[in-house]
Amino acid sequence: MTNHRLDRITGFVFALLGAWVAYGAWRMPRFEDRGAQLYETPGFTPGLLGCALALCGLVLAFRSAGPNGQSREYWNEVMGSSITRRRALAAVGLTLGYGAVLFGSVPYLIATFGFIFCFIGIFELVLTPVDKPQRSASVPQVLGVAAAIALVVAFTTQYIFKTLFLIQLP
Repeated sequence: MTNHRLDRITGFVFALLGAWVAYGAWRMPRFEDRGAQLYETPGFTPGLLGCALALCGLVLAFRSAGPNGQSREYWNEVMGSSITRRRALAAVGLTLGYGAVLFGSVPYLIATFGFIFCFIGIFELVLTPVDKPQRSASVPQVLGVAAAIALVVAFTTQYIFKTLFLIQLP
């Protein structure tokens, strides 16, 4: 399959996803009986994001092929090596595990800390890119830094969501 064909298929998938999100946002309650303005409705931001995603998908689907639209050079460069494929699958797996398994069933701080700690640990110690220079830090140092970053991010995001955005986290 050529790059241009992959772009076209991906563009249509994103356009449909964006349209679906915009439709779902349109169907959300508007609270007009309570005097809410248009920009105060719960579906306003998701609707804008859905429309933007649909528009970008259509642009991707209908753009011209360009000079190397028939080659597979880009795809081979991006996903050509086995370590790159493993890194991509690990990122997708970790993210889905966080979003689908941990988030909501485990307290937010524990889930977020675990996700970030595992993400950093796996990508720094196990799935390093081939062009990355050899690390000078030891495994305990990498894990210590990963734990510190995970703690800061988990507590900071919880504070921001609960205090500034007034969003209750699981």
